[in-house]
Amino acid sequence: MNEFLKDTLPKLVGYKGRIFGSAIGFIAGLLWAFMGFWRALAFVFCILLGFYLGKRIDQKGSLRELLSRVIPPND
Repeated sequence: MNEFLKDTLPKLVGYKGRIFGSAIGFIAGLLWAFMGFWRALAFVFCILLGFYLGKRIDQKGSLRELLSRVIPPND
């Protein structure tokens, strides 16, 4: 087990944003996914959104830049 952790943990460091984003999406999705199709769909959407945002963080992309493209500033 120690060998597995010593080999695996250094590889996961490069994906910390994706792991964190997916975890946040998973937790947020759990709040919605107790019953029914639409709540389960919202659950999957939250996980995918969390993964995408985490991936952007991993790629050194600016979250503020992404949000400004999606939600334009008020003039």
